[in-house]
Amino acid sequence: MKTSYFIGGVVVAALSVTAVGASAKEGDRHHRGGEPMTFEQLDTNGDGFITVEEMEAHAKSRFMQLDTDGDGAISLEEMKSKFSAKEGSEGNSDRRAKKLDKMFSKMDTNGDGKLTEDEMKPRGDRHAKMFERMDADGDGKISQAEFDAHKAERQAKMADRKAKMFEKLDTNGDGVISKEEFEAGKFGKKRAGKAQGN
Repeated sequence: MKTSYFIGGVVVAALSVTAVGASAKEGDRHHRGGEPMTFEQLDTNGDGFITVEEMEAHAKSRFMQLDTDGDGAISLEEMKSKFSAKEGSEGNSDRRAKKLDKMFSKMDTNGDGKLTEDEMKPRGDRHAKMFERMDADGDGKISQAEFDAHKAERQAKMADRKAKMFEKLDTNGDGVISKEEFEAGKFGKKRAGKAQGN
């Protein structure tokens, strides 16, 4: 099966992450909450299937949207400018900016302040494997049913993670997370992170 580093970004985008995740290949762990891509958006020729070529074309379009000066690379300023409108409160804006800075620096392997298409290639073949998992019948294309089934599976896993997190924070088991329980969980997580860093 033909694969491309563009596949990963679009598959991730199709599964309800933001455009940052779509363009930056690893964003589905860091930048959630954007508008999910629909099957119809990816099925550009309207034949009822999503092909590798359609995914590549859509992801290439996203890359070009970020590359506003058309120089073939994405600067940190271009990335921040693109998504500044999506930010909420100023505090959230600061956190988003810090995450973008960290992600950008990690991907900018030559340190020139820009992300080329080569630098945005995913590590290993995890995105190709994701495509293959979605393509349940192995015919090299994704049907509406396969798309919906995989999306539902991911949503179920996300709901399960949220339920487990709620249960962990609700230490007295009354079905409500109090301010004290929330703060205890938040600071406990920070302490655990510092302990692992030492």
